[in-house]
Amino acid sequence: MRKFILKKSQLKEYIEIKKADKIFYDIVEQIHNNKKFLNENISQKKANQSIIDSFRKKNLITPKVHNLLVKHKLVNENYQII
Repeated sequence: MRKFILKKSQLKEYIEIKKADKIFYDIVEQIHNNKKFLNENISQKKANQSIIDSFRKKNLITPKVHNLLVKHKLVNENYQII
């Protein structure tokens, strides 16, 4: 078994990255569920935008999460669904 010696700042950074990944994958999962289960009468783009807006209202979209969303081309710089 290996032992790693970390500084407190490194540990905090690692935890922030993991939290950002978790929130990003929660958003992607909800968007996927919209594509899979949403009725034809409801706009997928508006439903997906409402997911992004709800996460923003809860202050869960941090700059790292936003960078992941932009990197994977899910939203643009203004938090609008692409």
